[in-house]
Amino acid sequence: MGDYYDDSHSRHNYLDFEKVRDETKSVVIEGTKECPAHAIILCAWNNILGPHLQHVWQTEGKPEMSQEMIHYLTTHTLTSSDQPQSAIETKTLYLRDKDLVISTFLFSGCDHQEKTVFALSLIIPYGLKSWYLPLEDFCAARLTAMISKLRVLQDKQKAEADPIVILDAEIPSLYRALGLLFMAPMPTMVNLNDTIFAAGQSKQLDVQFTRKAIASHLQTCGCSVVIGNTKEEVNMMLSTLSLFITPEERMCSVYLKDEKQCVYQGDLFLQGFIKNTINLVEYGRDIMASRYPTTLVDMTTLDVKQTLPYNEHDYWRHEALTGELQSLWLDSNESLRVMRFSGVESAPIITNFLKEIFLLYPQCGIREAYIEQFQRILDRKAIALIQYAECETQRGTRPRVTIKKLKHDLDLNPEGNFRIVLSRAEKLRPGMSALVCGHPGASAKDVEGLQID
Repeated sequence: MGDYYDDSHSRHNYLDFEKVRDETKSVVIEGTKECPAHAIILCAWNNILGPHLQHVWQTEGKPEMSQEMIHYLTTHTLTSSDQPQSAIETKTLYLRDKDLVISTFLFSGCDHQEKTVFALSLIIPYGLKSWYLPLEDFCAARLTAMISKLRVLQDKQKAEADPIVILDAEIPSLYRALGLLFMAPMPTMVNLNDTIFAAGQSKQLDVQFTRKAIASHLQTCGCSVVIGNTKEEVNMMLSTLSLFITPEERMCSVYLKDEKQCVYQGDLFLQGFIKNTINLVEYGRDIMASRYPTTLVDMTTLDVKQTLPYNEHDYWRHEALTGELQSLWLDSNESLRVMRFSGVESAPIITNFLKEIFLLYPQCGIREAYIEQFQRILDRKAIALIQYAECETQRGTRPRVTIKKLKHDLDLNPEGNFRIVLSRAEKLRPGMSALVCGHPGASAKDVEGLQID
């Protein structure tokens, strides 16, 4: 009897290969020429084929990636040792020899009703590394939100709905945001002549309005939206507010480049628009889902408003993101709660700052030095608040903070001053707002003994 050869395994491998090749798609996103990124790719792990490409979203005007490059990227972004659980894991690869920086987001998901590992990767030219690094958190926030939606659609396993459509819908917005950050960047060093602190500008704006704008900007962690009648006045206010954030945060901010610019971009620190070109009510969900609270500076009405304080904002942000995922799962069009703007707490520390800075000589870098010194004072106050809260709560193990006593001991009255320093402390040590003020979502057991006056 002759030897029997079973080639079913080979046929199975061949069929799997053909299926994977047919599913791989590449699209060019139109209107993204200004975006410096090469592409975003989605890879999946197959127990037979190993890592393989599923989809490519390429920016317009970039050369198509070769098969050799695709193979290189898939094998370097996804390996058999990558086994993320429910969390989304991140890693950044600096491939100087390939002239690439790759930010990869690893997650588990369903592929044809089977659990496997995926990698969604943003590909940036290596020469733009210094431009991209300050934007990593911004890109991570946008891409992880997309991945969360993708996983929901994968779990639904509906044959008539391809989960990839959620990425098709949202990646163009990220590309346009990156293009805006690349083409209309805010310089890391702001020229004082472009701000209200320039010589002869002290009487150009209402003093009370200026005071409220700067105070609210600091109370919302340096995140603001400016609306005005002209591009020049909007950019002047953006430059002024940018003096109170770090150089890295300025790189995640944009000037008003085009008066027709009318799309709000979540998670930017500073951005501006011409009055009547945008209705921010339509972006209520995006504002609520941003990393930080937001200040709205309306230069046409001299009005300043802000969203809820950080500890409350963080709670409602979680509710907004969770509610959106639930709506995807249930195929529901239920509207999400929109966060309202509130008034601004007065801050005497800003009143004194403005009185003193306009007494200083505007040339020779004196006012710039004063602004830097003012920010160092705020940081020292924030560090003192952090150490005080950690001591009172034994690093969070005993949630007992009496805010009235804290304000008195650290000289942080009235409320506006306290909110500025607390926002500063939140950025230096994430979680401080909830530790000091409590978290709206905490259970009664969690807040037992918490004293808030």
